[in-house]
Amino acid sequence: MNGNGENGKSKRYTLFVVLTLASIAVMVMYVEAMAFPSLPMVMRDFGLTVEDYALASWIVTIYLVVGAVAIPVFGKLGDIYGKKKMLVIAMSIYTVMVTLTGFSRDISDSIYVMIAFRAAQGLAMSMFPLAFSIIRDEFPREKLAVAQGIISAMFGVGTVVGVVVGAWVTEMWGWQWTYHTVAPVALLFTILVAFKIKESPVRIKAKIDYVGASILGGMLVLFLVGVTESGNRGWTDPLIVGLLLVSVALLFAFALWLPRAKDPLVRPSLLKQRDIALTNGIAFMIGFAMFTANQTVVAIGGFTFQLNTIGIGLLMLPMAVITLILGPGAGFVVKRWGPKWPLTFGMILSIMGYMMLLGYHSTENEVMVGIAVMGAGSAFAMVGSINMLLITTPKEETGISTAMNMVIRTSGSVVGPALAAVIISNNSSIIPGIGAVPDEYAYQLIFVMASVFMGIGVILGLLLTNKQALPELEKSGPRPVGVAAGPADGSK
Repeated sequence: MNGNGENGKSKRYTLFVVLTLASIAVMVMYVEAMAFPSLPMVMRDFGLTVEDYALASWIVTIYLVVGAVAIPVFGKLGDIYGKKKMLVIAMSIYTVMVTLTGFSRDISDSIYVMIAFRAAQGLAMSMFPLAFSIIRDEFPREKLAVAQGIISAMFGVGTVVGVVVGAWVTEMWGWQWTYHTVAPVALLFTILVAFKIKESPVRIKAKIDYVGASILGGMLVLFLVGVTESGNRGWTDPLIVGLLLVSVALLFAFALWLPRAKDPLVRPSLLKQRDIALTNGIAFMIGFAMFTANQTVVAIGGFTFQLNTIGIGLLMLPMAVITLILGPGAGFVVKRWGPKWPLTFGMILSIMGYMMLLGYHSTENEVMVGIAVMGAGSAFAMVGSINMLLITTPKEETGISTAMNMVIRTSGSVVGPALAAVIISNNSSIIPGIGAVPDEYAYQLIFVMASVFMGIGVILGLLLTNKQALPELEKSGPRPVGVAAGPADGSK
């Protein structure tokens, strides 16, 4: 009787943890799914025009820049001091910053205040690897894959909810209400995690690579400032040249620092392994191309079609739905044929989507078809990429390897949209009765750029060694991600 009672209590706790962490994923993706579509409305409220699109895009990119640095740092802090403790800290930061972001227009009429709040909000991107790590440490092996599969699926659910419900909320009451509606929910989940989820007993002795994190963050920020301000000052301006040169110097400094760091953000020894190095290169190309295309579709919807936020959300809905549907199917394909060919096929399919958008984006239906094809390719590319990483990485190094991959992929997600925003800002025309609208040349150049980068990814993909999931991996946890029983973080 007592045994059954304990077992029932354990099952209830397991269900509670999964539902709580899955709900957090939906909550965050609800906000982020609206970050792109709400940009035109945010720009109007702050008095910005299409010429300021590069500046406004910082609302999205600064979140990713800070997140790229915060993920490995918070992950390591969780290993040292406790994953639940760091998750509560990350969620507390998120709750405060999402609240302040909602009131940023009331606090100041400067867009830089909102950008600053979004930057601090990026620290909370570390919630996801911390949540996966709690499950990895606490759950029985037979429940591990199912739990992580459920949480992984919630990213897609959150995106769909965001572009549908979030768009309606934004259009009815303003972009501020995207954040207002999430703030109390974030507070509730912070309290639940703090008082209801147990701390993981797993600890390691390690040091945080604060030097590497500072160099990487500084490099990304200086590069973004240089690219963004080039539209106002010109590429030959001494300040722009100086910022870009310093960012390059910091990149070299980061590479020189890594071999000397005791616990580096990026482990050079892993990059010496051919398939891991290729997979990380592919991750950069995927992040660059995907986010570049997404931001450009938002510009088409907001500036060219003059759609409201609901219209922009619906324009992007096919991509979210297709990705959600095909993600699990892509996982089964990977399990059957290995990750190389689904990964390469996905990138080729994405290029087809970019080419369709390049030639056909004069109507909403044309854009929706193109972005649906792009979404289908992204599903196969993302699932294939992370599974290739899991299979090729030594079991004992999956944590550092997946964190490194996320840093590289996020860097691509930052650089691509920044360049696209500059192209849009520098190539616009005044249309009577409408205002400044991006030129056709800007859209064509961006989709060609996305295709070229994804094409480089295809070449790298063809150089990969196709591998099936190894028997020992099947027994110990990692299965093809995207299958209902597949971890998303490379858990051991």
